Amino acid sequence: MPKGFTEQEKKIIKDNLIEKGTDLFGTYGLKKTNVEEITSAVNIAKGSFYSFYSSKEELFLDILQRTEKKVIKEVQQLLKNMKKNPKETFKDFIRFHFRVPKEQPIIQQVADKNTRDYLIRKLQNNPNIKQIMQTYEYIPQFIKMWQNSGFIINKDPQILAGILKSLFTIGLDEETVVYIGKEKYPEILETLIDIIANYMIISKSG
Repeated sequence: MPKGFTEQEKKIIKDNLIEKGTDLFGTYGLKKTNVEEITSAVNIAKGSFYSFYSSKEELFLDILQRTEKKVIKEVQQLLKNMKKNPKETFKDFIRFHFRVPKEQPIIQQVADKNTRDYLIRKLQNNPNIKQIMQTYEYIPQFIKMWQNSGFIINKDPQILAGILKSLFTIGLDEETVVYIGKEKYPEILETLIDIIANYMIISKSG
């Protein structure tokens, strides 16, 4: 760490790097954002950046992991009504994952194969990089928990998670939405959510 910074200053700088990095990566993408733009936004020298992160890719990865933790906390809050109304809560869970890429653009970027491959190549010395790149890896864990509670059908959690992840990817780019049918897309999406919820959630009636 730079000798001229106090511990409090280091914390402030790192928080600012996270904040400004999130904005810049979210706006311009990983490849088009450079260290100089980040340090200029934070108002520190370029050399100081490397006292916090070894590269812009390391900063991106830190932001991604922090964002995913935030998303999981929001999911946990959302699911508090699962016992009271499993089907509607499950639908809200699915809808939430369609909102996340718009609210957290860094999540959407990781869904891009070129960005994932680029990060894996740049951070190949990180033994966990491929696992970190697997977005929504927490979904099978939630499914197992719901199966144990009797909310979801007893089928391979990886298959059920795959169905959800497949659904989440259809709205990631405008071209796919146009192909599906832009004007009817919201109604199509709600219909798919209904179909999946009716298939996966165990009805308690009768």
